[in-house]
Amino acid sequence: MVVQNQLYKRIGRMNPFMRYGMPMITLTVLGSFGLSHLQQGRKEVVNAREDQEWAAIAVQRSLTREGPLADYELKKKKHIDLEEELKAFQSKVDINAFEYKAVPKPRRVE
Repeated sequence: MVVQNQLYKRIGRMNPFMRYGMPMITLTVLGSFGLSHLQQGRKEVVNAREDQEWAAIAVQRSLTREGPLADYELKKKKHIDLEEELKAFQSKVDINAFEYKAVPKPRRVE
């Protein structure tokens, strides 16, 4: 035991990288793998929850009176024509009827 302790001290004096650098690098690499393993488990839990929520939404939609295609039919009915919308907006707003208003000047602090 004493011989091993002296050997480690000699290695530490001769090569400080083996005494300080190698344990630090090893700790960093192993910590990285450990954290990635924990993160992967967390991601799996979140994905499982999202899958359950989507399944519940799908079941709820299938139980409605209209069925699962209700949203599709609503989107299909709401066709928007941009030219018609522009004409409707122009009929509501007259761009030639405007008033000049003075912009208030900021106060000077003296």
